[in-house]
Amino acid sequence: MSGQPIQISPARNVALDTSSFTPQSSPSLWDRLSTWVSENKAVVYTIAGVAVVVTGAGVVYYLQDSGKSTRPTDSSTTEEKKKQSKKDRRKAKKQAEDAKKESTPKSPAEPGTSTCGARKLSADEIFRGGSEENTYRGS
Repeated sequence: MSGQPIQISPARNVALDTSSFTPQSSPSLWDRLSTWVSENKAVVYTIAGVAVVVTGAGVVYYLQDSGKSTRPTDSSTTEEKKKQSKKDRRKAKKQAEDAKKESTPKSPAEPGTSTCGARKLSADEIFRGGSEENTYRGS
């Protein structure tokens, strides 16, 4: 290089008319969504309203359900019954039936008992027509 300095010409501003160019890239997703939302505001508001209502219902359901699990209920006794073995359930059922039978009063007209004070006849006595002492004699 020689000792002479290089001269640079001053830069000129160039005005560029972009309307003459065709766009080579499509609009971004955000641009397309913004355009669609601005054209369909009623649909957007409907979707947003439904989302708010469903979310609110879910919160209410969750809060009511969680409140039930903190309170003591009788479900613990039913769970214990379900966990019992089949043998234990049968045994408990039989004990309950026996207790019920013992608590019911016996009726006085059970077979083999007499309410009129007469003695019970045997099969032979019934076949012959009764015993000697109970037979009616005409004269």
